[in-house]
This record gives sequence, structure tokens and C-alpha cells, in this order.
Amino acid sequence: MGNEDIILGKDDSMQKKLLAFIAIALIYFFYCYNFMIGTFIKPTMIAEVSAGGFGFTLQQSEEIFAVMSFGTIPGTFLFGMISTRIGKKRTLIAIAALIAFTTFVPMLSPTNMILWKAARFCTGVVLGGVFGCAMPLVADMFPGKYRGKLAATLTALYSLAMIFGGKIYGIFGDSNWKILMYTAIIPPIIGAVLALIFVPDDLGYTREMLVKGRESGEKINYLSMYKGKYLWIGLGTILLSGANFTAYSAFSNNATTYLVTGVGMTAAIAGSIFSLQGLGQLLGYFVWGAIADKFGRKVPLIGMAVSAGFVFIYTRLGGDNITAFYIVSVLIGFAVGYSGAWGAYYTELFPSKYRALSSGMSFNGGRIISTFAVPAIAGA
Repeated sequence: MGNEDIILGKDDSMQKKLLAFIAIALIYFFYCYNFMIGTFIKPTMIAEVSAGGFGFTLQQSEEIFAVMSFGTIPGTFLFGMISTRIGKKRTLIAIAALIAFTTFVPMLSPTNMILWKAARFCTGVVLGGVFGCAMPLVADMFPGKYRGKLAATLTALYSLAMIFGGKIYGIFGDSNWKILMYTAIIPPIIGAVLALIFVPDDLGYTREMLVKGRESGEKINYLSMYKGKYLWIGLGTILLSGANFTAYSAFSNNATTYLVTGVGMTAAIAGSIFSLQGLGQLLGYFVWGAIADKFGRKVPLIGMAVSAGFVFIYTRLGGDNITAFYIVSVLIGFAVGYSGAWGAYYTELFPSKYRALSSGMSFNGGRIISTFAVPAIAGA
């Protein structure tokens, strides 16, 4: 495996390394947060223009954010290749600036649906590059004994972004949609500045890998990476991520609907049950990340099997088992935290020269599978 010693910032103090991690984490947090913009402003989008809305239909608002999700797939390829040329640090800084810019563009003409679609697609493309730059940078800066916990910390930021987003939306509401947009625009710029100052530069190492590749006749690209045993490793990681995305989406996207329409609960109770899954998941990321560092990256797969068992129990509970639903929801979330250390695992499975490509494709490649699998399951 490509599990070498520290590459970047060997002589940096631990304090500076932690500041570098915070800079990366800030960008990653608002990468997660950006996916929730639709939740905040959809009510404004579908409201009448006379009432201060954009006058879109519900279907049009769904289309706007569907193209964003699709954009993450080509973004993974594009920014993965860019980072092999200019380094992961420079690529991540550019991505952070582009997140801010592409998120701002629709505000120039908020009732223009075509502008919204084009801008959110571009935002999706940019967001697709974050995982593949952030995770390998962390892996390059810290020894293996820390990577699982740090990767889990980054992954856990999605749960925190959900909690933060809900609080911010509760404070400002629909009428202040512009302020809500700016909460997704300004912080990535701050993250880019902090990354510029504190994250060690990997351009020299990137160029060194390119020179070695030319000397050996091997180019640093996806075709070179997926050769020999690494083809099967790569296919395995994509299938693993695909199974994860498919199962998680199939359950989470329908959990509250099931509780309300299938079990007969009120929306308030269903929402509170579902929210506990997020809290369990947050804890699970850290625990499974620590387990991965101590006992190996594959051990958390136990959580994948356990989560399936808890989902089965969840579907067998009745409307008079509300307390049990709360408990099982927490346990499902905790078990689902098994994927927290995958950023480190996907980075280490390939030689270090492919770190800029391997983690992003292994992770986001699963989105391609779930994009087709989830609708097919729903249709069945």
C-alpha cells in the first residue's frame, strides 16, 4: 500500500499542522454545507414573485439541484487531474474560491432558472473536487496512526453542517434567503486564505512525481493508476462506495416518509427520530475512525453489517414502539459511522503518487452507481 511516512511539512510544528488541518476542515465543512442550500431556499424559489419568491415550480427547483449533484461526477475527474499538475494545495484553494463564486452567480438574477441551473451545475463540478484534494492532503501531512481519526473528523463535518444549517435557517428564515446564501459564499474564501498561509505546499513533490513518471514512461493519470492489481482494488472501492451511497440514500431519503405514511407517526415525531440518527452518526465517525487507526482500516466493515441488521429491526417495529425507534435510530447512525475512515483507506490503498486521484474517484465513483441504483430500487 502507499502508506509512506509524512511527505508534507516534515519540519512544521504540530501547532502549524493543526492550523493547516483547520483550514482544510473549514473548506470541507462548507463544501458539505453547500449541498444544503436547496433546503434553505426552495420555499423562496417556489413562492410567487409577488410574494418575494422566484416563481419556480417545485419540479424546476428539484431540477436545479439535481444537475448540481450530477456535476460532482465530472468534477472528480477534472480536479483530480488538475491536482496532479499543480498540486493538491493550489487546487483546493482554487476550488474554495470557485465554490464562493459559483454560489454567488445566481444572486445576480435570482428569478432566472437557466442561470440557476448553469450555476449550480458548475458548483457541483467544483464540489466534486473537494474530497479528492482534502483527504490526500491530510494523509500527506500526518502519520498513519492519525489518519483514520482525522479522515473521520472531516467526514463527520457533514453531520455538523446539517446541524449548523438547521440552526442558521431557524434564525434567518425564508425572508433572509440572501443572508443564507452568503453564509455559503464568504466562509470558503476565508478557508482559502487560511490554506494559503498554513497548508504546506506540495507543488515540489507533485512535480517530482511527474518527472519520475516521465523518466519511467508512466504518466500520472487514471489509466496508469488502474493497472494490474490496482484495477481490481479500484473497482472494489468504487463498488464499496456505491453500495454505501445506495443503501444510505435508500434508507435516509425514505425514513421519515416510512414513519409517517407506513407507521402512522406525526411529522414532528418522525423528524425527531430521524435527527437522532445524525447524532449517532456523528459519534460513530469518531469511534470507528479510532478503531480503524488501532486495529486496521477493514475492521469498521463490521459496522456495515451491523447497520443492515439495525435497519431490519427498524422495519419490524410498530407505531407503539416509539422509544425503540429512537434507540434503533441512534444505533443505525452509530453503525453507519463505519465509513468515516474511508478517506484515509482509499488514499493508502494506492501508491502515494496517485493520492490526488485515488481517494476522490474511489469515493465519488460510488455516486455513479447510486445515481442509477436508487431510482431503480424506488421503481421496483
